[in-house]
Amino acid sequence: MSFTQSELAAKLAELIEQHHVPGAQLAVLDGDEITEVAAGVLSIRTGSPVTTDALFLPGSIGKLYTATLVLMLVDQGLIDLDQPVKKYLPDFEVRDAEARDTVTVRDLLRHASGFDGDVFIDTGRGDDALPRYMKEIVDLPQIAEPGTIWSYSNSGFSILGRLVEVVGETVFETAMKERLLAPLGLQHSVVFPEEVIPHPNSVGHEPDPENPDGLRVSEPWGLFRSCGPMGASLVASAGDVLRFARLHLDGGVAADGTRLLSADLVAAAQQPQISLVDDTVLGEAWGLGWILDHFGDVAVIGHDGNSLGQNAFMRVAPEQRFGFCLQTNVESALSMYRELAAWLFEERLGVTPRQDPEPLDSLVVADPARFVGTYERSGLVFRIEEADGALVATITASHAAAEMQSLPPMERLPLVPVERDDSFLLELPIADSALLAVFFDPADAAGTPTYLHFGGRAHRRV
Repeated sequence: MSFTQSELAAKLAELIEQHHVPGAQLAVLDGDEITEVAAGVLSIRTGSPVTTDALFLPGSIGKLYTATLVLMLVDQGLIDLDQPVKKYLPDFEVRDAEARDTVTVRDLLRHASGFDGDVFIDTGRGDDALPRYMKEIVDLPQIAEPGTIWSYSNSGFSILGRLVEVVGETVFETAMKERLLAPLGLQHSVVFPEEVIPHPNSVGHEPDPENPDGLRVSEPWGLFRSCGPMGASLVASAGDVLRFARLHLDGGVAADGTRLLSADLVAAAQQPQISLVDDTVLGEAWGLGWILDHFGDVAVIGHDGNSLGQNAFMRVAPEQRFGFCLQTNVESALSMYRELAAWLFEERLGVTPRQDPEPLDSLVVADPARFVGTYERSGLVFRIEEADGALVATITASHAAAEMQSLPPMERLPLVPVERDDSFLLELPIADSALLAVFFDPADAAGTPTYLHFGGRAHRRV
């Protein structure tokens, strides 16, 4: 049974009140129909109501648009997924020479390059933002050998954005407009902040340091132009995000019948390319840009997105042509997403999203020394310590996005053991839900952990 607009509106209003979210948009795809609802305010500063045509920052959901642009160039025979990136970008440099010469386009799309992930650099607002970014990452460190483990890499998608520019002989944002937004008829999707002005639009919200129970408007509003292919360029309504996703449900054919992408590549993008380590919140595997998962026996694709004070989620079951996009204007809305996804998919398809492993009764760990140590990547350090037989984590964030968010101290946070080996639940003070932290050695499952995987990223033991 399909959901009515009034049912969806009532549920969204209930959820934003329950989860203390200022405002949200929800779009639900069922068959060929998209139903859009909105609730709350765009800004606690202005009190302007959220409308279904308002623009939010979908964040990393925009990576799917970047991946689609790359696949279009593959379709044209201009890019081979299994050729090294350096073949197309001769000036491409990173710290590890072997990785520089061997990382493939496929590796970048599936987050298996092994490059450090979160390098956010302001290289200006000009059309040379991505070329300048490429020069800034020549010392980009390597966390793992290419192709060995999955670790989410924002930097990898800015590299893909530059690939679109060089091979496609255009500027990234122009490619977005001309090859995706215009052919798909997306009237509520833009790529530059100044294009947002004529539309109702959402601002982000973050915890107010002077009022722990309250929120304040996030400043600044968005990330740098160099981060555009990571998802920072896209500003869109939830309905438009689903209209984009429908391209991948319809075998690469736009709503007007125009073929934008071959059916074979659309199918390949939804095939597992690499398995995930912390396979609960996100999913079980990654395709060519897509998160891949199963809710019960139903195959699901999607992506999440975080911007400064905004959090978005999109999940779709291609075979059943059912799914949704939720956009919120709060820093963390994971609990709200989980509750909404469970309600929608259980009511409509009789399945629910996968759950975290159950926590154990005791925080005490059998061999805490096995995990104690320092794990890091560029801009983020985890220090794991023993505390009366249990484990605690102190996290220090120094990358640019963290500095813009005015993060609270994250000291001696408890790691909660769960019914899964070498895995723990860890909740950050900036989050509304715990995430799975997994210690592992990719070369020896029974060995001393050499990595800590958390938040989709691998942190190497140092």
